[in-house]
Amino acid sequence: MTLHEDLGPNLTATVITTGLLAFITMGLRVYTRVTKRNWGVEDWVMSIGCLPLLVLTIVTTIGSYYGIGAKDSTFKLPGNQKYVETAYFWFFLYEVFYCTSIIFIKLSIAFMLNRIAGNKRIFIYTNYGIMTLCASVNLAAILYIIFQCKPVEAAWKADLMAQGGYCQAPVYLQNVYYFCSSVNIFTDWATALMPIPLLWNVQMNLNTKISVAGVLGLGIFTSISGLVRMNYTVNLTSSHDYLYGLANILIWGYAEPALGMIVGNIATLRPLFRGMLNLGSDNSVQELSKGTPAGSGHPNRPHPYRSFDHDFELGTVVDKKVDNLVSTQIHGGQNGRNSISSDNESQKHILEKSDGRFSRNNGIVVSQQVDISHS
Repeated sequence: MTLHEDLGPNLTATVITTGLLAFITMGLRVYTRVTKRNWGVEDWVMSIGCLPLLVLTIVTTIGSYYGIGAKDSTFKLPGNQKYVETAYFWFFLYEVFYCTSIIFIKLSIAFMLNRIAGNKRIFIYTNYGIMTLCASVNLAAILYIIFQCKPVEAAWKADLMAQGGYCQAPVYLQNVYYFCSSVNIFTDWATALMPIPLLWNVQMNLNTKISVAGVLGLGIFTSISGLVRMNYTVNLTSSHDYLYGLANILIWGYAEPALGMIVGNIATLRPLFRGMLNLGSDNSVQELSKGTPAGSGHPNRPHPYRSFDHDFELGTVVDKKVDNLVSTQIHGGQNGRNSISSDNESQKHILEKSDGRFSRNNGIVVSQQVDISHS
């Protein structure tokens, strides 16, 4: 027997719908990354984040069938009182795995933004700060949730309270929720708006800029679920229909990491969208970005993230200013089989940039001519 009443079915529907979309997009992400051989650190982090989100999906769904979302009047019906303790247990697990999944999903998105930022160190260090803030706050929330009661089981076993157990007042948990939600909303907006200054002066066609900024900007919708969830956080101190009020917290709380995973995964699916949505990239950017660790025109300046093919990625930020160019020209003929290449045919030119032209002091262009002929 289960207790699936009042808001319980709403909670189940939300979890199944958003969770299914999250894991479908994760499957598409894995397929895209593996087939294009573009697997990176953010993909590992998101893959790890699938585990706590999967557990969160399971415990929230089970909780919806065992009392979460039911009104006090429903529990007063014969045989339903036994579900109260079970509902509190599944809510306890929900709290722990909600914070855990949020950490990995947000870190994955942040690592992706750092790679896109290339060598723009101000964005990278800012993102490190955002990562640290998000991870530390959610980790602190996990520790508080676990150890707010002594013993831990007193969080869901009422008989332990009568035997000398102790739990912090509900208002403290409410304050933790408010603070944690505020930080998560802030990080959502920060990561959603960061692509705007990143892409402002980048050599990309308008289609690509709009697609990149639009996909990453979807993170704003994730923050909406956090804002709505804060509105229901007041239910944590309610003495009437407590488990009924928890359902709305869980509905919008579960949607936050699930939507975060969906947004993070969609941002990697450009190869699947290119033909359908005409998300072409600027050829000049592709040529300039290849061959440098971060695609920034500074091959000697290291970058901690692997650089992927611009054709299969959102791309790495490329500045309009190019310091060095290497140009190779290949000419074919029909009068022989030999390929002739000598240092005498390589020419080095120091150019001057004025009004869009290259500067003599700005770099060296190496032009090598290779004559290839065949009969």
